[in-house]
Amino acid sequence: MPSLKDFKVQEQYRVFVSEKLHKFWTEKQTKDGQENILILFRKLREGIFASKRSDAFAIEVYETSLCLSSLFDSPIQTSSILSHLLPELYTSASIQPLISSVLISLLHHLIAGYPSQKTYFEHLSCLSPNMFSRTSEAYTWISNLATSLRTLNQIRFEALSRHDVYRHFLTVSKSSDETYDPLDRLSQDAVHALVERLRSKARNKAWVVLRSAYREISASEETRTWMVKYLMLSSKQASTSGLSLEEWMDGRCRDGHLRPREGAVGRWVVCKVR
Repeated sequence: MPSLKDFKVQEQYRVFVSEKLHKFWTEKQTKDGQENILILFRKLREGIFASKRSDAFAIEVYETSLCLSSLFDSPIQTSSILSHLLPELYTSASIQPLISSVLISLLHHLIAGYPSQKTYFEHLSCLSPNMFSRTSEAYTWISNLATSLRTLNQIRFEALSRHDVYRHFLTVSKSSDETYDPLDRLSQDAVHALVERLRSKARNKAWVVLRSAYREISASEETRTWMVKYLMLSSKQASTSGLSLEEWMDGRCRDGHLRPREGAVGRWVVCKVR
């Protein structure tokens, strides 16, 4: 079998993996299918690493791998990819990193360390201002997002983590005249998936605080509006989550966190935390 340390073989193998990935997208997706795709990309990365290749081809393979590992919720793969990609491979290839790659790396650390942000700040310190401008819109966004998590400012975090807030600065292509880059959509989907996982962690943390603070919860119109934002649930105004307030409360009743108040619609008694 030809060695994947050979540049030409790597490029032929990349075409093969692309065909497998296209088939995966067009057919019914399964967890096994996701794992198989990640294995194929891992083998290709191993060949690239062994050959010490550092060029646009190597960067593209690592960027695509990073997006897929994030999209398929494989943090172990994401960590492995990032250990070579940022900042090392970009620096070796003298190529400016994609904003989406930088944000994926930072979101990955926010999720992996949650609620601690130690590794997030350690990773951020490894990214020079030339690699990730401290005056950029993306830097301001991720910094404010991290701050809102640290300070438990749920309403601020909810507003910052909406898809339309960060989507526009993830685009790979530099102008509308350029050929569509498949990484555009893939990187947006990957960042979105990570933000949703971070929202889930923040939602669960917010619920612990809410459950500890109240003996009874009422879904009056005013309270309902606040709770939908505080717990980042879907509403008529913004479907930022697949869960409605009613579905969330029903789930907490099943978990034993709440019980409906007898004779009162839209009121729940908070069960004692054990």
